[in-house]
Amino acid sequence: MTLIQLMMMHRRIFSLIDNIHDLTCRGNKDYKQAMSNVQDYNMTKILTRKCSIPDRNGEYKEGRCELDVIYAVQMDIELYNYIDIVLRKNKMGILAAEMKASVKGQKNDQDGEVEEAGDAGNEEDKVQ
Repeated sequence: MTLIQLMMMHRRIFSLIDNIHDLTCRGNKDYKQAMSNVQDYNMTKILTRKCSIPDRNGEYKEGRCELDVIYAVQMDIELYNYIDIVLRKNKMGILAAEMKASVKGQKNDQDGEVEEAGDAGNEEDKVQ
């Protein structure tokens, strides 16, 4: 997909002119809603610009935007955020407690499943 095609898609999705019209004329949106829409639009433009492959002729609008690259960047950001959260919890000393609680919760869930399976077997015996 070229950057010009992506820009046209963004215009349809975010419809900035309608957004401004809703804010100033219709009054359907407040300032925060309108600005969040504009910020989302700007962030997608920045992300696609950083992840685009320049055209050989040097025309900016004919550059290629590979959505797989954008997906890879998104996955890297999510992984970084996850690692950041885990390291912060470890530094604060609450990671070990959360892990213990998680293991206990899983163990209790497995015990409950075993008991339910045993109860189901007894009920089948009663029906026969």
